[in-house]
Parts: sequence; C-alpha cells; structure tokens
Amino acid sequence: MAIQDMSMFKQILAKEKFYVVLIDRKILRDENTDNRLIWSKKEFAESYLKEFNITQYDKIMELDIDRFVTYEMDDILDEEDKFIIEKYENNKGIELEAISFIEEIMSELDDIRIDEFAEDICYESYVYGLTVKGQKQFIIVSEEDASLPNMMTVWSTRKLAEKVQRDDFEEYDIIEVETEVFEEWLEDLKQENIALGINLKSGMIGTITDPKAVLKAMPC
Repeated sequence: MAIQDMSMFKQILAKEKFYVVLIDRKILRDENTDNRLIWSKKEFAESYLKEFNITQYDKIMELDIDRFVTYEMDDILDEEDKFIIEKYENNKGIELEAISFIEEIMSELDDIRIDEFAEDICYESYVYGLTVKGQKQFIIVSEEDASLPNMMTVWSTRKLAEKVQRDDFEEYDIIEVETEVFEEWLEDLKQENIALGINLKSGMIGTITDPKAVLKAMPC
C-alpha cells in the first residue's frame, strides 16, 4: 500500500499535526530499534504508554507539522533517522524514513492548500494582505538569507489575515484587492522571482509557493 493511502497519513494530513511522547525533553524511542515513535492521534500514544507501563514521562506533545518543519526538524532529525508510526496495542506500527515521510506529507499538504486557496479567492473575489499604514500596497517580506526569494504573503479571508496581523504584524494594516487585480500581480511576481506565502499561520509558517502554481490552479 502506498504511503498516501494509509489512514495514519491521511489523519496527519487532515489535522496538520502528529503526537510524540517526551521523556527528559526528548522524543521517546522504540526500545528494540531506537527509532522515534510518533502517532496520528493522542489516544494511540496513550494506549502505547499503558501497554508498556510507561508512567514516568514529561508529556504527550502535539506537534504542528508546519512548526516542526520550520523550526525543529533540522535540529531533531538526521538523514538516516526513521519513524515508527502508530505502534500501540496489537498494532506493530510502520517503520518509515523520517525525513522522506515528512517531505511527502508537506508535498501533499502544499498541493491541497494551493488548490483550496485558488478556489477560495475565485469564489470570494478578494485577496487579503498586509500593508504599511497609510499605504495601499501589499508588503514584500525579505529573507535574511540572500539565496532565498522575497515573499508576498496573502490570505483568502480577512479572518485568517487578522490572526497573523494580531500576532506578528500589529504595526501593519490589512487591505484587500479584487481577485482580478491579484491575478495581474501574479504575472508580475513570476517575472520578479517573488514567492507567494498563502494563508500562512502565525509565525509566518505554512505553504510558500511559486506564483505560477496559484495561477495554474485558479478556476476563474
């Protein structure tokens, strides 16, 4: 069975999170293989702890997949690391290459988000972004790493934009443009090598893509 068809893959993809057990602030490992243990549901982790009579641990931690990839994965995982996923009760779990698994999840997630964003802005007819107070132009976020492209951040609803603005960009205002106008901007962004951050979460994490991918996905 392909990874994408497995229920645990679909669960993590749908919820955008997975669960680990922390002991001494480190992710619990399988005692036989020394591979890291992860679960798609908190109750599966609880079942594992009960089955193996593990009572001394810090906590069961919910990990946001975007935050993990952005801030934690490089420090935690090495290229050869593996996960054992969904080991509990009579379920032996599935052993997978850790980084490949995370990359597969993110690839699927990016595709879903691009399609949903493109459909939403066509249906709602507006796109929302951040602007310097008193101006009427979406800001471009510059990366400290010169090798990375600059990025325009956009949201398909005002509510999503307001959450990030409140948490990270209080000094900026939110403005909207018609989808028709935004579509013209996408053509310009393509030429200027500016990436697009779509429906990013607080902390500016989530899907960053090529404007061409959004243009191609737009049904309007």
